[in-house]
Amino acid sequence: MAFNWTAKIAKAGILLGGCILAFMYLDPTRGTVDANERIKDIVASAARISKPFELTHAEVTSVESVSMVERLRVSGELQPVNRVVMRAKTGGKILNLAVREGERVRAGDVILRFETDDLRSTLLQRESDRDAAEAELTLATQALSRAEQLAAKNVTSKEQLEKAKSDVTANTSRVQSLSAQVDIARVALRDGEVTAPFDGVVASRAVEAGSRVSADAELLTIVDTSVLEAKVLVSTRDITRVAAGQTAELTIDGMEGQTIEGTVARINPVAESGTRFVPIYLRLSNRDGRLWGGMFATGSILVREKDDALVVPVISLRKDSAGDYVLKLHNGHLQRQPVTVRQDWNGGSLIEIADGLKDGDTIVTAPLPELQPDVAVTLNKAG
Repeated sequence: MAFNWTAKIAKAGILLGGCILAFMYLDPTRGTVDANERIKDIVASAARISKPFELTHAEVTSVESVSMVERLRVSGELQPVNRVVMRAKTGGKILNLAVREGERVRAGDVILRFETDDLRSTLLQRESDRDAAEAELTLATQALSRAEQLAAKNVTSKEQLEKAKSDVTANTSRVQSLSAQVDIARVALRDGEVTAPFDGVVASRAVEAGSRVSADAELLTIVDTSVLEAKVLVSTRDITRVAAGQTAELTIDGMEGQTIEGTVARINPVAESGTRFVPIYLRLSNRDGRLWGGMFATGSILVREKDDALVVPVISLRKDSAGDYVLKLHNGHLQRQPVTVRQDWNGGSLIEIADGLKDGDTIVTAPLPELQPDVAVTLNKAG
């Protein structure tokens, strides 16, 4: 009982002291109404000092480890990797053209034949000339052998021996020349049949059967659609984040809802002329034949990923003379928590923390200047 009376007396003393301080603060010449207003201000200020700062859930965040993935948006057109334009090696008349656009061919299939009667006749003529030259070389060789035997017996002159040697040399050169012409004629005859260089599809043909073409004239184009590439452009600002072998996910126009996977196959060493964009080539498998050259693709390249990354909004990071820190809620107060920053994510909106925080910590994200270390705070449950 005595303790209760003592407490009551102490409270009355504190209240009386407050009233005395209020009177000392008031200006007696300003009247009762103004004095009442000043008293209200003093009471309100005291209430503000003693009341904790109220935070909403939008102004704080709970720290937790998450899986982070960063992608780079790209777009481009699909084109076959293997594409060849067949050209005539020699001029001539096309006798037969066995394929049309869209037809499949296999490696080694004869797809075009030239008229080869003249080529065959030329080959026979070259072979005949070579055989005649070989016969003359045989005779010259025999004559040289006899001349050498006679010279050994001092029966023939030196001039006759030298002439026999010269005849052998000349005939040898002629045989070699005619043999080369035979090879050329044989190759020309073989080129009279044009074969497919690989398994593929005829994309275009520039000639018709019966037409006459000159050497190096375009005949037809064959493409291999089993593997396609998408040429996409990446800015020089982002190109350092791209590397060969990275995976890509693409969506093709006309194939909505389906994701096509690819990989970064090649990176151009220079940006395109007049731009700050570097060509990147994404390789896509097309074994099932769903894709066509010329289709437009949009998607992204996976440039970075990490499991169990402890990230916080970059807006929550603060800095002072001692270094980087965040404000952590601890026992109803804000606590200055030093942190070590590792790397940024999502274009700089998130920052990974290497040290200083752990799963479950609650930190302030609102950049309010009145929020400082040691400030009392409370979390609005409704907010």
